[in-house]
Amino acid sequence: MLALVEGALAEEEPLIRRLTQQFEDSDIIFQRSQTNAPFIPLAFFGATAYGDAEVEGTRFGDVDYSVSTVSQAAGLPILLSDRDALVVGEYVSWSEFDVDGAQNENFSVGSVGVPVGWLRQVNDAWQSVAFVMPLGHRDNLKGSDWSWQTLGGMFARYTQHDRLWWAFGFYADVAPGEDFYIPYVGASWAIDERWTISAIMPWPGIIFAPSENWFLRLGVSPSGASWSFNPQGGGDTTVNLDAWDFGLSIERRVYKNVWFSAEAGVGGFRGLRLDGTDVESPELDVSTSPFVGINLNFRPSLN
Repeated sequence: MLALVEGALAEEEPLIRRLTQQFEDSDIIFQRSQTNAPFIPLAFFGATAYGDAEVEGTRFGDVDYSVSTVSQAAGLPILLSDRDALVVGEYVSWSEFDVDGAQNENFSVGSVGVPVGWLRQVNDAWQSVAFVMPLGHRDNLKGSDWSWQTLGGMFARYTQHDRLWWAFGFYADVAPGEDFYIPYVGASWAIDERWTISAIMPWPGIIFAPSENWFLRLGVSPSGASWSFNPQGGGDTTVNLDAWDFGLSIERRVYKNVWFSAEAGVGGFRGLRLDGTDVESPELDVSTSPFVGINLNFRPSLN
């Protein structure tokens, strides 16, 4: 697989170098402090497997679930002016649910999303960001159809000094049966070139990067095993960002801007809700479960 990635990147390197140079020549500032931690991924491909978790209190009795997910995403940054940038992307995933319980059956869920984001460098201290992501889901249960949700938000980033910045904003998740809105605040503090404390939701964590070629991250991320769905009639399938995974990941540069990561920890189906066609089920008691995951990430070198 690495050989295929290297071949594909070799063909795209002129485009990558051109885009990188355009952003370096612009007024947009991505990172001020000199740290070993790399830039956020602009593309990834990975797989995650969750162990059995018990769900108590469903109308079918107690149910055990395990989930395996394969997902891929990529974004293309486009410089609109010296201070404005547009990012257009794609996201696809496939999740296999292994169900052990009365009147239940195994099923799969496919998801497709098209994220679009905009960034403006207001001045040396402030940036503004907005994004929207239409997201469609479809399971393979009898009678299922596409269900749609929309994620979006507006944010501002304030750089207090070279090693500390703050983020403020508003996040929305519009989905069948339930909409979710929340104000947002976060921060990132680069203690030195090796240590960074990130309080950026939904990925808070502690990063230790002893060199520019590898780093460790201990923290929280949204659970890939958090779903709402109708297990009998199909449809109304949505992903929820109200359950969390806690784990340790190790990531190493394997070829230029390509990184490989492995992660393990404890996750939960806490956001799992089984919705009927008209009436939402009561809150369910869901146990935690172990998880493991691997990813290939493309992290551009941007300053």
